[in-house]
Amino acid sequence: SSATATNKITIIFKSYQDCTDQKVYQAVTDDLPAAFVDGTTSGGDGDPKNLRIVERVSGKYVEMHARYIGTTVFVRQLGRYLTLSIRMPEELALAYEESQDLQLCVNGCPSSERIDDSGHLPLPVMGQLLPSGASSYTRSVYTLESATTKCHEKILLKDIYFHSCVFDLLTTGDANFTAAAHSALQDVEALHPRKERWHIFPNNEGSIQRGEFGLGLVGFLLVFL
Repeated sequence: SSATATNKITIIFKSYQDCTDQKVYQAVTDDLPAAFVDGTTSGGDGDPKNLRIVERVSGKYVEMHARYIGTTVFVRQLGRYLTLSIRMPEELALAYEESQDLQLCVNGCPSSERIDDSGHLPLPVMGQLLPSGASSYTRSVYTLESATTKCHEKILLKDIYFHSCVFDLLTTGDANFTAAAHSALQDVEALHPRKERWHIFPNNEGSIQRGEFGLGLVGFLLVFL
């Protein structure tokens, strides 16, 4: 398939004053640990901890809460893929220097795999349109009609999560992406305090609400507060 799907996630919480030592979390498909790579589950002194990991579903869903920087991270495994959702202050996400790389929060995914903040999503028709630069492709078992029906089972509103679901089904033929899109919407509902900003609609169906962005094929979600 030409689609981009996440099968490895590395998260680095840098040391900060007296709040926490540097902690690294790493997950790969079928190995979603409930601890940092050093075996600990928290960082910092005192109680509650400034940084902690909470396992919600063994091997499938963990949360990280970094209260000293107002950040929450959800990591899930859905099928063979990993998903990542983050809530953080906007000024923190945008605070970086040009010398730093890997700034996904700022630069995002490749343009051919991105749902932009105007709601544009280049849907393949009958599974025949490849993302730009793709060199190989496995024909999807879904048509536009059947993919739309499948996604509507989980996502009732035709928002950006719905369109992402349709795009992923047409590109990959993998129904696990339906669960990934629905999970991304659930994460927004859990992470964003303002209900009116839970749904993002393409321009031809409504206006875009600032406050959250879905980047790439569903796998990474960033919520700004």
